[in-house]
Amino acid sequence: MAIDWHYRFAYLLGVAGVDIDDVVDALLDWLAGQQRVWLRSTDSQYVVMWMRTASGTPVEILARIAGSDLNLVAGRVLSGDRLNEFEKWEDTDE
Repeated sequence: MAIDWHYRFAYLLGVAGVDIDDVVDALLDWLAGQQRVWLRSTDSQYVVMWMRTASGTPVEILARIAGSDLNLVAGRVLSGDRLNEFEKWEDTDE
């Protein structure tokens, strides 16, 4: 599985204070079975993932599924009710 992104994705994360390398590292850890990622919604082409970056920042990532590859499209730091819901999920074994 390849993980790809457009420079705009990295720019949007950077504006939010998130390093693209931290996101990619966390996704690679997930693929290796070393990181939990909460798949929030899926359809035939997109998936929304809630996770912590390699440095611990909680983020929401939108990715387009292209065969066996993920194309990262958008992302932001989790906050408010979404962050609360994510932290509750982290305390479970789901």
